Amino acid sequence: MITAIERLKIRLAVSVELSGKPAKVSEVIRGFQATEADGVWHLYRGMKQIDDPRERAIIFGHCLEEESHADAFVKAYKHYGGRVFTPTHYERKALYAGDEPIWKTFAFVHVGEVDATQRFRILSQELPPGALKDCLSNVVSDEEGHVDLTYEMLKRLGATDSAIRSEVRWVRVRRLWERWLRTGKRLIDNLANISLSIVYYVFGALLFGAARRRLARGFVTYDNNKMKHL
Repeated sequence: MITAIERLKIRLAVSVELSGKPAKVSEVIRGFQATEADGVWHLYRGMKQIDDPRERAIIFGHCLEEESHADAFVKAYKHYGGRVFTPTHYERKALYAGDEPIWKTFAFVHVGEVDATQRFRILSQELPPGALKDCLSNVVSDEEGHVDLTYEMLKRLGATDSAIRSEVRWVRVRRLWERWLRTGKRLIDNLANISLSIVYYVFGALLFGAARRRLARGFVTYDNNKMKHL
């Protein structure tokens, strides 16, 4: 579920951060590719826990489409980046413990499909004509089908409508918390970089000035006894 604030953030990102900046666009695409590839990994893990060959075939087809999306983003990246694609790897771990019903894993995937479809649709509407807009338009047409596919799969795996709604709410809370942790980490990293930069420039300038004054006096004090201790 995309809020009005998130819609505004997407529009601002397109108009301010991405407009006329191919290098920035290529990095955004790199993140999209990683998300699609990560989804394939979770789908494949879930597929191995299902015995019904029909359901396994459906999930396998889903995997192939998600993999094709990842490949499409690689092509778009090369268009804007003009260099060899280097993938971003997310830390991958099981979404649920082994004793949880398998439909919960696909509930997590379903929420991701819903959010990705909405974000990609808004982004494609805001972008000017180009490779990324075309790529996103094609991806959205597939993802819309995935939303219905994953929901119907949850019901075939034994989940009731009320259980699905409850799990979707929990997944959204979990995803929000994980997003908050990532934001906090980026904030701390940025503050650390700023602090180190301040220390470097302030103390660097002081030490540079002290060194210049000492050299201007024509000699440098050196303790030769240190060599004797060696």
